[in-house]
Amino acid sequence: MDATTQFASNVTLINVTEQETINTTSSNLAEGRYPPVGYYGYTSALLWMVIPPILISIGTIGNAMTILVLLRQKKMTTTAVFLFALALSDTLVLFSALLPDWVLYTWDIDIKMLSNPGCKAIVYLSYCSIHLSSWLIVVVTLERTACVLFPHKVRLGCSPRNAVLIIVTIVLAVFGINIILLVIIGLNKNTCAPSTKEYRDLFDYVHRWIDFTLTFGAPFPLLLIGNVIIVVQLALSRSRRQRMTISGQTRDTRPLSMLIMALCVLFFFTITPASVCFVYLPYLREQLLALESVDPYTAWYDAQYIDFLYNVAILVSYFNAAFNFAFYVFSGSKFRAELRNLLCCKATQGTRLFGS
Repeated sequence: MDATTQFASNVTLINVTEQETINTTSSNLAEGRYPPVGYYGYTSALLWMVIPPILISIGTIGNAMTILVLLRQKKMTTTAVFLFALALSDTLVLFSALLPDWVLYTWDIDIKMLSNPGCKAIVYLSYCSIHLSSWLIVVVTLERTACVLFPHKVRLGCSPRNAVLIIVTIVLAVFGINIILLVIIGLNKNTCAPSTKEYRDLFDYVHRWIDFTLTFGAPFPLLLIGNVIIVVQLALSRSRRQRMTISGQTRDTRPLSMLIMALCVLFFFTITPASVCFVYLPYLREQLLALESVDPYTAWYDAQYIDFLYNVAILVSYFNAAFNFAFYVFSGSKFRAELRNLLCCKATQGTRLFGS
């Protein structure tokens, strides 16, 4: 979901006078970033200059703290391994997808335009990191689902070694599926985009759906099923504990399960708008082209407005990579205690933060 590939560039503003004379060129469809014009254009530019540095700062510091706290454990659990990989992936999202667009809007320097290999690499890494983060949330949710369903048997299969193998498999699959981007993306005129019309159609009508499937379409049903199972099992577990005459017989796994559910809720509300908007852009562009031949001004205004909504959706999607750390902090006292020990340069307590 590259913010610089915006369908609003269908309508190119050549000259704005008191009558706001507008000329549209279909040859520039979805190519590059146009100068912000009007209320929506300037508001979008302002959002891109203000919000990204906040998200990058919070996300980088939070993910770094998560990684350091997890590394302080004497033995990492399966869940900890997944969350460790998720922190790395989220950091890559912020630096490969969000940072270049912030630099572009703030200093008018397109990092992707510095070289053709750089253009390909940045776009490739941004998509791969976003897809990787989505599937890491899926696997950690499914792992937690297995734990609440089979609390005794799951320990035999869920080991840190198996978690590493699962992560490597996901990385290879994601990077392999997106390798097509290295072929179709390149320096094209004044933008980093598909270099030919055939590649543009392949990107718009094939890869966008691949991106939608990997980012949201496939992960969301799995997350929904996993969370429903977790909620039901937590309710049953609470009922069983209330019937127990001796307290403390079982370990309370509610904080960890609530953490996983919170991560999934954040995923849903931040990723859904951007995923839907991104896959729908080519069809909106066709509607604008039809309107452009009849009423260029209305087409231009609609493009500015829809582009503003798209930019808001894209910025909201990056909250998912920036604020996972907050859920770790509020998930339980063990993580907060280890974080305090880290900040105060104290020795670790040796307790397992996630999982059994």
